[in-house]
Amino acid sequence: MSSIVAGIEMGGTGCKVAISDINGQFTEQYSLQVVTTTSENTLREIHDWLALKKSERPFVAIGIACFGPVDLNKKSKTYGYITTTPKPGWQYVNVVGAFHDLNVPIVFETDVNAPAMTEAALLGDTSAAYITIGTGVGVGLVINSQPIHGLMHPEGAHIKVERISGDDYSGCCPYHGSCIEGMSKAQAVAERLNISPSLLSTIPDDHPVWNIQAYYIAQLCAATMYLTSVERIIIGGGLMKRQILFKLVRKHFHQILNNYINIPIITQNIDEYICPSQLGDLIGIQSALDLARTVVNKN
Repeated sequence: MSSIVAGIEMGGTGCKVAISDINGQFTEQYSLQVVTTTSENTLREIHDWLALKKSERPFVAIGIACFGPVDLNKKSKTYGYITTTPKPGWQYVNVVGAFHDLNVPIVFETDVNAPAMTEAALLGDTSAAYITIGTGVGVGLVINSQPIHGLMHPEGAHIKVERISGDDYSGCCPYHGSCIEGMSKAQAVAERLNISPSLLSTIPDDHPVWNIQAYYIAQLCAATMYLTSVERIIIGGGLMKRQILFKLVRKHFHQILNNYINIPIITQNIDEYICPSQLGDLIGIQSALDLARTVVNKN
């Protein structure tokens, strides 16, 4: 069976679609960046590119790593849908259904569970958390080499936080106000500074706002570790390109734990426990391709 597969990384601001090489790996030659506009136009653009390329480069499966919340329950009438997202015009959109006429198996996952699966495999771990910090905040979990599903999928970003001293920002989550997402995503950082999120790159590393943001991300890391005991926490997303955040998150993480966990990777090698993605910006699309490869590997 061919190992050429297709992957779709669905993001709230942009999407990426690609067809792999013969080993299931991303290749720039067969990829397309798509701006996320309306659900109808965005899905049509992705679909039409795949349909056009399929005769030239036949693929045997599609993996979709999608922003959420999404319905992963295959017995549900809304399986494959984006559900209660705050993104306007994208509530209850049938993502999987948009590609059924391409007549290949489709594997559907969250845009954080899929990277967690890829990262764990790359690192040789059987458990991992993948956290993304950017336009939104997401948490993906892999335990015993399997993504966590159940009632739905992990939504750790909506845990309420303990405020850092001096922070009177009310939070921007439309559902919970001052949850982790509402206190640490790009909009939250920008609103504290009264600037557009697009200007965050102009703020220097020594500005106090990054220490505030890191405190809330560290709370998410600590809660994830306590509840799941994952072997690794990988953090990605646009805001985490600012490397000082890793240093600040690790500092706050240690302070929150307060010497309660006495394990070498925590006490001596924290850089290996809370770490950036192995694949950088490619993690999203490669993890979508890896989802599709699970179909190939079963045959």
